[in-house]
Amino acid sequence: MARKDTTTAAIADAFARLTSAGRPVTVRALREEARVGTDAARQWLAANRPARDVPDPPAEVLTPVLAPLWSAAIAAARDETAESLAAERDALVAAESSALSDADQQRRRAEQAEATIAQLETDITRLRAELTAALDRAQAADAANAATRTEAAAEVAAERDRARVAEQTAAAAQATATTLRAVVDAFHADRKSM
Repeated sequence: MARKDTTTAAIADAFARLTSAGRPVTVRALREEARVGTDAARQWLAANRPARDVPDPPAEVLTPVLAPLWSAAIAAARDETAESLAAERDALVAAESSALSDADQQRRRAEQAEATIAQLETDITRLRAELTAALDRAQAADAANAATRTEAAAEVAAERDRARVAEQTAAAAQATATTLRAVVDAFHADRKSM
C-alpha cells in the first residue's frame, strides 16, 4: 500500500512539473519524469487526466465565494510582512543599543584608566621629590657629620636605603603608568579604527 502511495505521489508530482513546463503530458513523458513503469503511468493518466472539453469556471459565481478568501490571504500576507519587518527593526534597534552600551562601557573604562595614569604620574612626581629630598638629606648629613663618621655613616646608609626604596617605588610606578598609557593609547587607536 505504501509503495502504491509513493508511486502515485511521484506520478502526480511529475504531472505537475510537465504541466507547469508546458510540455505535453503523455504516458511516456509521465513515465520518464516520474521514473515509474508504463502501466502505472497509463493507469494514473487514465484516471486523472483533466477533461479537455470543460468550460472555464464561471467568474460571477466564484467571485463572491473567493473574494473573502482572497482578501483574507492578502491581509495575512501583509500582516506577515509587517511582523517580519517589525522583528527585523527590533533586532536592529537591539543591536544598535547593545553597540552603544558597549561603546559607553569602553569609554568609561578608558576614562578610569586615564584617571589611574594621572594618579600614578602624580605619585611618580611625589616620589621623585622625596627621592631628591632624601638624597639631599643624605648629602647634607654626610657633609655635616664628617667628624662623627660612624654615626653619620649609619644615618647616611638609612637615608640611602630610603632613597633606594623610593627610587624602586618610583620605577615601579613609572612602569605601571607606562603600561596603562600603552593600554589607553591602544584602546583609543581601536576606537578610531572603528
